[in-house]
Amino acid sequence: MLIGLFALLAAPAIGAQAQGLPGGDWQPAAGAAGDNTIEGFIDQPASGANIAAGASFGVSGWVVDTTAEGWSGIDDVQVMLGSMLLTHAGVGASRPDVANALGNPFFGNAGFSGVVTTAVPGGPQTLTIVAHTPGKGSWSKQLTINIGGGGAGTTGVAASGLVLRIIAPTSDDLIPSNTSGVIYGVAYDTRTRAELGVGVDRVQLYLDGPRGQAGSQNLGDATQNGTNWSLTWAPTRFNHVLHHILFVYAHSAVTGEEALLQEEINLSH
Repeated sequence: MLIGLFALLAAPAIGAQAQGLPGGDWQPAAGAAGDNTIEGFIDQPASGANIAAGASFGVSGWVVDTTAEGWSGIDDVQVMLGSMLLTHAGVGASRPDVANALGNPFFGNAGFSGVVTTAVPGGPQTLTIVAHTPGKGSWSKQLTINIGGGGAGTTGVAASGLVLRIIAPTSDDLIPSNTSGVIYGVAYDTRTRAELGVGVDRVQLYLDGPRGQAGSQNLGDATQNGTNWSLTWAPTRFNHVLHHILFVYAHSAVTGEEALLQEEINLSH
């Protein structure tokens, strides 16, 4: 059985996103002013998605202020549960599909993505995604998710003290091939020292073969934020093949050793 947990913040390519245009269902929030010129779409989690109790999960999508000039017009995105801030999502992610659909090249960095690591109470829960603009205040959009029982999978300890976890997609998931998104997880070394932070200084991802093997495709180095790591990728490049193997390497800054996790991922056609 392959070791690992995976996370993908899937974001449908604009052909699938036409359902999100226009984004008139964004509602005024704190400090909102002027006409509603906000368009956007929450790609993940899908409305009604089932998420295991205690599991981390990704939130991603895109949002623009259509009156902005020279950029997307959005400088912050928050994920809220009632009045509780779950996470700040990173903004400015590449979304050329949005630029093409809206006919504005400056909207090509309209993507946002973040990871919720705070445990969300069980049962149906309503998340509020709050997008902030410098000139028009904040605007929000909601979706409902279901927090249920069950664990978030297993954690791989591929070397003594070096821990690497990948949070979905698991081998049971079927990823829409017309998406862009983020794979993310957790990596740290239990033997670290204060000057070495979490003890992992590099996480690399490859597809369809281990690093250095013919046919292996380098997805790139993940961005690290504490023990969390994430990597934006484009499944659209691989939609002609259903089954793929993801290889994830974490390098220890403490000992120089590496952990390797691999798992099958499946793309729909």
